[in-house]
Parts: sequence; C-alpha cells; structure tokens
Amino acid sequence: MNISTYLNQPFSLFNSNKNKWTYVLSSTVFALFFLLLFQPYGLSEEITNPINSSLSISIFFLSVSIISFLGLSTSQFLIRNWLNFKTVSVKKYAKWFFIEALIITLLNFVFSFFIPDLGNDFEKELNLIFQIKIYFKVVFVLLFPFLGCVLYFLVKDLNYEIKELETQLKSFKIQFTPSQREVPLVFKDENNNTDFSIDLEDFLFAESSNQYILVYYLKEGLVKKHIVRNRMKNFLSQIENLPIIQCHRSYSVNLLNVKHKTKKGGKQSLAINTTEPLFVPISKSFLSVINQKLA
Repeated sequence: MNISTYLNQPFSLFNSNKNKWTYVLSSTVFALFFLLLFQPYGLSEEITNPINSSLSISIFFLSVSIISFLGLSTSQFLIRNWLNFKTVSVKKYAKWFFIEALIITLLNFVFSFFIPDLGNDFEKELNLIFQIKIYFKVVFVLLFPFLGCVLYFLVKDLNYEIKELETQLKSFKIQFTPSQREVPLVFKDENNNTDFSIDLEDFLFAESSNQYILVYYLKEGLVKKHIVRNRMKNFLSQIENLPIIQCHRSYSVNLLNVKHKTKKGGKQSLAINTTEPLFVPISKSFLSVINQKLA
C-alpha cells in the first residue's frame, strides 16, 4: 500500500466517546508528567528561579493540565460534533491534529490573562513570535500521546477482530462432526476427470495461477502440494456445501483448518492451523463474505 492510498483511507479510531476520553485524559496526563520530569523549554531555569514561588509553579502546572483537558475535550466533543467531523480520511484527521494544537495554544493565550506565566513577563506572551513558538511546542508534546493512542486503538481493534473470528471459527467447526470431516474431497481436472482425492479435514487451501490450481494439504502431519490443471471457479463450483470459501481472487481456504485472522506484511490474512507458519491473504471484497459464512 503506498502512502497516498493510506492517507485516503477512512480514519475512525477517535469516533467513539470511550476512545475520545482515553485520548483526552492520556494526553493531559502525558503533558503534565512530560513537563515535570524533563522540564524542557527553559522550565528548569524558571523552576529554580527565586522569583517564582512554589505556589506559582504549582499553579502553572495545574493550568497546563486544565488547558490540555479543556482544549482537547472541546475539540473532540464539541467542535468535531458541531462541524460533523466524524467519517474522515487519515489525511484530513492529520490536518485536524494541527488545528487541535492551535485550539490549545489559543486557550493557553486566554489563560495567560488570568494566570501569569512563570517569570511574570506578560508582555512577552503578547508577542506573535512567542505564541508561534508555543504552538510548535504544543504540537511536539501532543504528538506522543496522539501516536500512542493511535497505536493502542489499532492493536485493540485487531485483537478484537482476532478473538471474534476465533469464536466464530470454533462455533463453525462444531457444526461438522468427525465423520463429516473425513468425507473424500475429490479434485477434478479441466476435463472433469478425477485427478486425486484427500479427506476434507486434510485440505488446507488452494492457490490458483492461470489454468492451474496448487493444492496445499496435510499428509502424515506434513504440508504437501499438488498441482491440478483447472480453474479456481470450476473448483469452487465442485465443492458447494463444504466449508471451503474463496477469500481472495487467487485463494480459497478450508475454514476447518483456519486458526485465526491476522496481519501479514500489513495485509489481512488467515493463519492456517499447521506446525509451520502458513498464511492465506484476504481481499477486502471477500472479508464480508467470510464473516457472513461464519455468523
């Protein structure tokens, strides 16, 4: 997948209220602890400066938390709803991230009229260059919790999909008794003549290439391959009512031998239940069909 395609994909990780609150709270906590622990942007000098009392330092860090929380919660729960900014692409939400940083910067400017910055140099805060620097500082600090939440939500969604498919597969496999799994699966060539046959439970998946089908199957616990001169559509027409389904333009898989769904090389795949790792790719066009079959 190239960058352009990825940037135009839908971005929905921050649509649910639960995910929004996770992002808002984690960003608020991160901003506070980042400034406390690392004291960047000259904070260490300001904290040790005798002109700043312990109370003013505490108020400053409290204001950072309040500004972060108010800015992000306003952006996520009010402004996004007002602008109907929900179903958008990755590229559009990336732009929104910078707008969100601007909202926090503006809120920080408003707060500076009531809560002076460390050093009590209010005139400096009215300088445009100073506010631009604040904006880029906000972008930098906000970037870490934002990317952390994106990664967390992606892994969480992927684990949910894996568990959901595993549950569906277990339910599906129960429907087939041991005797049904041992029925012979006959592979015919393009002339409708029998090429070879195996037990249904030993068939793993088939891969098509032009006028040939490469059959993957188990024999005495080992993965074997056999080439049949036939097309995938002809093969699929011969195995109706069996737990074999097409998951890709070039692949069909035996659902009885699927372990779970995963990502391989950034693409959705089905992990085959074998001792050696085998993965069958899933096309987006076949994903809904697989879910319906397992429902």
